[in-house]
Amino acid sequence: MTMALVASGAVHAMAQEVKEIRLGSPWPTSSTIHVALPVFADEVERLSEGRIKVRVYPDSQLGDIQSLINGVQLGTVDMTYLAIGNAGVLRGGQALNVAYVPYLFKSKEQAEKIANGELFKGLYDDLAEQSGVRIFAVYGARSPRAVQNSQRAIAKPEDLQGLKIRIPPIDGIRAAFEAMGARPVVLGLGDTYNAIERHQVDGHENGIDAAVGYKWYEVAKHFTPTEHIYETAAWYINDKLWNSFTDEERSIFLEAAKAGGTAMTAAGEKIDAEGYAIFEAEGVTVTQPDTEAFRAFLKDVHLPFEGKVWPEGLVEQIRAMQE
Repeated sequence: MTMALVASGAVHAMAQEVKEIRLGSPWPTSSTIHVALPVFADEVERLSEGRIKVRVYPDSQLGDIQSLINGVQLGTVDMTYLAIGNAGVLRGGQALNVAYVPYLFKSKEQAEKIANGELFKGLYDDLAEQSGVRIFAVYGARSPRAVQNSQRAIAKPEDLQGLKIRIPPIDGIRAAFEAMGARPVVLGLGDTYNAIERHQVDGHENGIDAAVGYKWYEVAKHFTPTEHIYETAAWYINDKLWNSFTDEERSIFLEAAKAGGTAMTAAGEKIDAEGYAIFEAEGVTVTQPDTEAFRAFLKDVHLPFEGKVWPEGLVEQIRAMQE
C-alpha cells in the first residue's frame, strides 16, 4: 500500500513538472516594446495551465542586444524579443535585412502578415539551420520610422541634402540616406540627444516612440513622418529548445506571441497619438512629406543588395504580394 502511494505521488509530481523559460530583454520596463513581454508570459502560463512559466528579465539584466542573441544561440538564454533586423548579425540571418528596404511594406499590418507568411518562414528556417536561433513569430509593430532634425523642415528627399542624420547600423538605411544626399552617422540611441544638442549630428531616423521616449523633441524641432519603414518585432528562441516542444506547446507559444505583439502595437499607437500632442506643446513643427517623391526616389536603392544580402528578386516578390 505504501509503495503504491509513493509510486502514485511520483507520477503526480512528474505530471506537474513545470518548464521554466528564461526570456531576456534589453528593453526598459517603461518602453512600449516591453509591454509585449508580461502579456506573453501570462498567456503561456494560462494556456499551458501552469505547465510552462516564462521568466522575463528586462532592462538588459541578461545582457545587451548582442549578448542576448549570443545567449540564445548558446542556449544560456532561452528567448529574446528584438527587431527582426537584429538577426542580421547571425549566420543565415543576413537576408532578413530586406525588412529595412524603404517603402517595402505598405502598412504595419502588411509587414506583420508577410513576416509571418511562408516566404519569410523559409528565411527563418535558414537562420535556425545555420545559427541555432529560430524566429518563430513576428508580432508587435513599432511606430513607422520618420526623420527629425534641428535645422529645417523636410518635405522631399532633396531637403535632406548635407544633413548629418543618426541611423542604426543597417546598410540599407545608410544607402537610402546617402542616396538622398544626407550624411548618415551610426550612433547609439542613448548618445543621440547629446549629439544633436552639441551639433555633432543634425537629427535622427527613427519612430515617434523613440523621439518621445528619448525626448529628442527638446533639441530637434522639425519632424517629418516619412513612414519609410514599418519595423516589426520578432520572437527569438533557441532552436534545440523549440524542437523539444510538442506541437501543443508550439501552438501555445505562437498564440501567446500574437497576444503580446498585439499589446505592444496598441501601446505604441497610444504613444504615437500622445507624441504629436507633446510635439505641439514643445514647439516642434510637423511637416507632412511628399511621400510619393520619397517612394520614387528610393525605389531602386535596394538593387546593390540583390543576390548578395538576400535572394535575387525577393524585394519584388514582397511588393507583388501587396498589389
